[in-house]
Amino acid sequence: MDKEKLKVKIFLILSLVFAILTLISGYLVITHKLDNAGYSVISMLFTLTFSILYRNSKKDKE
Repeated sequence: MDKEKLKVKIFLILSLVFAILTLISGYLVITHKLDNAGYSVISMLFTLTFSILYRNSKKDKE
């Protein structure tokens, strides 16, 4: 497998994992099981970072 293809797939997988974590932590904050909204904010920051890296690496690949 090409190194660039592997990098694109890793960025996509990490983006999806952190998006799921964002939704779960957002749900936990809404239901008052967690007191701090920072859990969802930090995971959303990682989601945005990896999605931008995914988009840029996919553009560079083409």
